[in-house]
Amino acid sequence: MVAEDFMLTFIRNAGSIKNNVVVNGKVPWTEAFARDFWGTPMLDVQSHKSFRPLTTLSFKLNWIAAEFGTATNNVTETTSAIANLQPSTFGFHVVNVLLHGLVTALVTEASKFLWDNCKSEGCIVGQLLTGFLFALHPVHAEAVSNLTSRGELLMSVFFLLAFLSFANYIHAGYTWKRMFFVYIVPWTCMTASLFSKEQGATTLIALVIYEFVQFHGSLHEFWISLVKRREATAVEFCQRTAVLAMQTIAVCTWRYWLNGETSPDFIPDQNPAAFAKDRFTRVFSVSWVYCLYVKDALYPRHLSPDWSGISIDLIERWDDPRVAVVLLLWTFAAALLASLMWEMPIGTRKEYQGFRKSLLIGFWGFLFTPFFLSSNLLVVIGLMKADRVIYLPLMGFCLLEAQLFTMLCTAADEATSQTTRRSRIGYILVMLQLFLFACKLHERNLAWESSLRLWMLAYETNSKSHHTIYNCGYELSLQKRYSEAETVLRPIADPHVDGPSNTFVYAMTLYNMGRCDIAERYIDKAMEVLREKRSEGGVRNRPKALSRVESNLLVARSFCHSKDSIPMAGQIMYEAVKTDPTNEYAIQQAQVMMKQVEAYRKLEEHKQRIGLKY
Repeated sequence: MVAEDFMLTFIRNAGSIKNNVVVNGKVPWTEAFARDFWGTPMLDVQSHKSFRPLTTLSFKLNWIAAEFGTATNNVTETTSAIANLQPSTFGFHVVNVLLHGLVTALVTEASKFLWDNCKSEGCIVGQLLTGFLFALHPVHAEAVSNLTSRGELLMSVFFLLAFLSFANYIHAGYTWKRMFFVYIVPWTCMTASLFSKEQGATTLIALVIYEFVQFHGSLHEFWISLVKRREATAVEFCQRTAVLAMQTIAVCTWRYWLNGETSPDFIPDQNPAAFAKDRFTRVFSVSWVYCLYVKDALYPRHLSPDWSGISIDLIERWDDPRVAVVLLLWTFAAALLASLMWEMPIGTRKEYQGFRKSLLIGFWGFLFTPFFLSSNLLVVIGLMKADRVIYLPLMGFCLLEAQLFTMLCTAADEATSQTTRRSRIGYILVMLQLFLFACKLHERNLAWESSLRLWMLAYETNSKSHHTIYNCGYELSLQKRYSEAETVLRPIADPHVDGPSNTFVYAMTLYNMGRCDIAERYIDKAMEVLREKRSEGGVRNRPKALSRVESNLLVARSFCHSKDSIPMAGQIMYEAVKTDPTNEYAIQQAQVMMKQVEAYRKLEEHKQRIGLKY
């Protein structure tokens, strides 16, 4: 038995795709509408409550296609049984890339509705720039390269289809067309978006914001149109908003009902900012995360797949310099909110009026709205910060930059009635930005090609995250770089720091380094923590989960004893299987150990027969 086998076994059985019983065919595909994204029944107390049946079914189709491709390619006999159960992920990645291309096309098409003259040169340039910025933004690498982020892609597709249907037919002359494309199609797309990822619930809200800003300008102007003038457009807007609101409430109520009587069981370590008890700390720390998202949108240099736990320092004092940045963000948001209330002064140039509308729609409709459910404003979510949650909201940033660029270039050209040097410089700078984005995107895509590279880069960027530390050390061990792995894992090795499950990986690393004496001490500590957790009880200390951890620790202990006493190692391995009979890893290692025990027994018998004494 080579020690790295335990890691290969674990990595091949991890993930929302391989372990999802709907995807791998262990239950009928219709179960996708009764189970969460990870395959757990929605009514189960352990369910994550992430109900995404359309995303799950898309994985199911990929799985079927991959199995069919494997069967037709006549897999060689040397391929292991585990590998045969693990269809190629190539098709999964192809679908993700195609979905990103589709979203980019929809973003480009949707952006034309933010320009007054969609046939003008400025509109065409703005559309193309919006599309290129969105397609090449480095932050999108996680949503596209990480297979489990497909929900973001599908949600965005249906979100944008709803917008395009609404925007194209909001003033359709035929009543049936307006009824179908303004109410039925968007509602259907909103439902599909919600069942791809929870953020899709805000789809129809974005449509209301678009219509309000585009055709009514401000709350003050709308109030005059509705109360004093009784204009038909204002009355229709109220009626339409009421219908869209009822549609949203109906679908969201149904979705909430699917959760059953329990809610997601998040822990403070997943999102310390939102779980902070002090209100000042909670408000400013969550707002600081917003600032980090803005930084990533403008300067996507420090990207990581995990920002949980103590990755981001909380703001606990007024004299923290980050407070000023948060206040600046609030001031900007307040200014945009005030702009929704009152229109610009009479006589303001038309292009500035148009830019104001685009700014408001881009910020409130395409940035804030799809981000709202990930903002911790309505409900506390189970993550501190993640690149994938701003996949669609980045459309708002791209729109704003494209609008600002075209407005400045137009103003520069009008000043001299020809293409000016400043305008050319602007185009050069934008091309440079796109080039740098493409380079960074390529770098991030290469990182996602290799788990080791991904987590080593993540460790360099964010060495505070215990999850990142664990994964980096884990991947180093896979490559037999045990000394490096031990150094990385050491801060989380103590079971009192981050639980006894990490101790198992650390103990196996020490075993491979020949330091079983230290590994035994850590295993003893972990066993003590397990006893404490069993006494505490609770949802987080399920007997089944604790038994799995104990079983793994016994396997590690068995390996250490195998250097001195094969029979003792075999007995401990037997206890590991007995502790958790469903632990496939323990069963596999027990089978190997039993062969070693049998070989040892035969050797002892042979020694006795020839009269050798030891």
